Amino acid sequence: MVRAFIAVDVVDENVVRQVVSVQNELSRFGGNGLKHVEPENLHLTLRFLGEIDDAGVEIASEALRKVQASPFTITFSGLGYFPGGGRVNVIWVGVTEGADKLEDIHSQLEKNLANMRLEKERFSPHLTICRVKFVKDRNGLLSVISKNSKTFFGSQRVERIALKKSVLTSSGPIYSDIMVRKL
Repeated sequence: MVRAFIAVDVVDENVVRQVVSVQNELSRFGGNGLKHVEPENLHLTLRFLGEIDDAGVEIASEALRKVQASPFTITFSGLGYFPGGGRVNVIWVGVTEGADKLEDIHSQLEKNLANMRLEKERFSPHLTICRVKFVKDRNGLLSVISKNSKTFFGSQRVERIALKKSVLTSSGPIYSDIMVRKL
């Protein structure tokens, strides 16, 4: 069994640098309760698969092979959080340009993965940059999020989608590619 998901890696150095800068700013108010997504782990999840066996890996690989898409550009802009209403569990960067292409790929994956009987999920293209267990200064944290609600983080070309394996460790997850689909 492997813990798996399908994603687009965020590899543009300018985007990563901008994300790290905002993560550092958030840390001043989040303290130890804030867990940053490491720069090498930044990705847009297209579909979380959970724990799957070898047959599931084969189904997911085939679903990814069937995706019809050409390379495209995504633009990262704006900081926000889930679930909302002042409660902060996840801090994310939004996707503007290219969001429709990501939604189309997600829809294709949902169709191609239908026989896996995965739980339905609402898809909202975003880049998770922090997970929040607790915060030192909630008002300060919300003020940094608000101040960056329109910040431009940069753009990158999407030329590949990966089926990824996630190994959870005490120092954070380790991701590796199981299969890559070039667009």
